[in-house]
Amino acid sequence: MNKKEAFLNAMNERHACKLFNDKKITPEDLEFILEAGRLSPSSFGLEQWKFVVIQNQAMKEAIEAVAWNQQQISTCSDLVIILARKNVRSSDAYTIKQLQRFGLPAEAFNSFVDMYKGWVDGRDDHTIEMWSEKQCYIAAGNMMTAAAFIGIDSCPIEGFISEKVDAILGIDTRIFQTALVLPFGYRANDSRSKHRLSFDEVVEFKK
Repeated sequence: MNKKEAFLNAMNERHACKLFNDKKITPEDLEFILEAGRLSPSSFGLEQWKFVVIQNQAMKEAIEAVAWNQQQISTCSDLVIILARKNVRSSDAYTIKQLQRFGLPAEAFNSFVDMYKGWVDGRDDHTIEMWSEKQCYIAAGNMMTAAAFIGIDSCPIEGFISEKVDAILGIDTRIFQTALVLPFGYRANDSRSKHRLSFDEVVEFKK
């Protein structure tokens, strides 16, 4: 099997796993999945995410209770909570530190910050928070794909009471908010057949 076939095979095998068995992910495989998230692209290179890995069973069950009792949360091997950074305005210390990493000369750096300021600072807090969450979804997609490539299942979950998950995690909500609940593990049951629109229905070429 060539690399393309292997990749598409993993994508076809990937599904939103609703129930996991009790097999545990090895530390090496978990690090591989998390690295796929860490190395993901983000707008302006800000990396507005943080990955909190829940392995404590009682905490998994507490999160499940405020996430419509979705069993995949308590049955998974490792539960990754992706946090989105809320304050990424041009004056924020984290933002400045991230933008400085490019090593631009002073004049070019100031122009870059001015461009960033023009894009970000005129938007309301809700829009900025949603923008940060969008970046988290890029990382989530890469983690789920990486997991599928090595035979590990996942299930992205948006159905949860965010304030209660934030409280369980004890996060500083001035800085972060919960963007996505993402269980990883091994499926307890066979997946259903995959249903997708055809290639021609979702792809349009302009020549």
